[in-house]
Amino acid sequence: MMQAPSVHQDTLFMTRTTLKPSTMHRILASPLGRPLASGVFNDLKLAMLPREFRMARARAAAFQHDEPEAFLAALGADQEAKRKLVEPAARALTELALRRKALRPVEETWERAMWEDLPIDASDLVALEEERRSLSERAIKPGMLFRFLWNEPSIAPTGFSVPAPVLALQRSADWLANPAELYAAPADPIDVTRSNAIPGPVGEEYLLRFHSPSPFTNGDVVTARVYEPAPGNADIPSFIFGSGLGMSYDLIRYWPEEDYMARRLAARGIRTILPESPWHGRRELPGCYSGEPYLARAPVSIFELFSAQCQEAAILVAWARENGSRKVGVGGVSLGGLVTQQIVGHCGGWPEAMRPDMAFVGAGSGHVDQVVALGHLSKLLGLTDAVRQAGWTDQLLAELRPLLDPPDTPSIDPEAIVACLGTRDSSTPFRLASDLLDRWRVPDENRIIRDEDHMALYTFLIRKPDVADRIAACLLSDAV
Repeated sequence: MMQAPSVHQDTLFMTRTTLKPSTMHRILASPLGRPLASGVFNDLKLAMLPREFRMARARAAAFQHDEPEAFLAALGADQEAKRKLVEPAARALTELALRRKALRPVEETWERAMWEDLPIDASDLVALEEERRSLSERAIKPGMLFRFLWNEPSIAPTGFSVPAPVLALQRSADWLANPAELYAAPADPIDVTRSNAIPGPVGEEYLLRFHSPSPFTNGDVVTARVYEPAPGNADIPSFIFGSGLGMSYDLIRYWPEEDYMARRLAARGIRTILPESPWHGRRELPGCYSGEPYLARAPVSIFELFSAQCQEAAILVAWARENGSRKVGVGGVSLGGLVTQQIVGHCGGWPEAMRPDMAFVGAGSGHVDQVVALGHLSKLLGLTDAVRQAGWTDQLLAELRPLLDPPDTPSIDPEAIVACLGTRDSSTPFRLASDLLDRWRVPDENRIIRDEDHMALYTFLIRKPDVADRIAACLLSDAV
């Protein structure tokens, strides 16, 4: 019998035969988590984002450069910063290398256990999954390891390489003339591979893998985690849900979407699929943190990601139908919500098997060009300044609107579109999102409106089951 590594595991943990919901999620969803829904906390969280992104960028550079001088140079540190930071950088790089070394054998064992036909007890597989996530988190979310860079002004949170407007518009000319071409479903069949399953809190959990059909991702491998309901249910609906920017997915211990959406829906009898977005998670580009290319090459990279993730969602919709789901929904929050808008607008031209039946848009927005130029989060992360410095004016950004925004007529019945918006959201502005829903004629009763900003809306999704309940009701209804 194959044995899982037992690093840091006690006897009680080793004998568990199912995964458990994250302790952090239980805390956030409990009365103890109520202060985290306050405006003060959410203002603090937003203010910390540039530091968090700078730390993520440092970790990504450290994966490519094990010498402190090369590491600091890759981050763009000036001469004064290099001189004062070389010693703490050397210590951090040494520690990170040790963490990656500890992860490697566990990750290799997990890979074999998940994708090869090997006998392994459920308790060993659960322990292996928990150990992999714990060690992976220490490597890709190293916490305070790079704290010496927190306030270093010469190192930007994102390594921007914004394309020049004239060249970008020239290269986009054909798509601007026919946006449906950019958002067309994959033309060729795609093989989807399924892993072995881990016993989850509700039902089995496993991975899907397939090559992305998008020219923007160079055919990289898409990974999606699937959460099945308890066995015995017939005609199981499926729901495909996209996370927000910068997520690490199941490479860390607490992935909020897993607990607040996937396992909640699985408990209600709905198979839920959480895909990794392009350039995120396992799909990080060398030297980039999770999601950095989406920001770094904006605004072109924005519609490139939208297009790629839409095509990948089409493959997952078809897979769900082939595996027993008569009804399939799609949705997402923040970045995932913006992608969902494009699916809603363009899926009418897709093959029937790839078209979803319902959609959920969380923290979406109309006129994404204005989100880039004026959104609070864009300003915080330096995106607004970067596109301005590259020569993008409001008028030039607006020329890309046919690629950044979905059509005014949805390809999904408005009665089957559910949205959750925050009236004080200035990152994906409420007014722009509300106007889009008006154009789509989404009924008022399908709009969950909260007096929240962007981060507080996310906290609401984590703490409360309202949205999962509405999605479940929609997918389980005969009306869909």
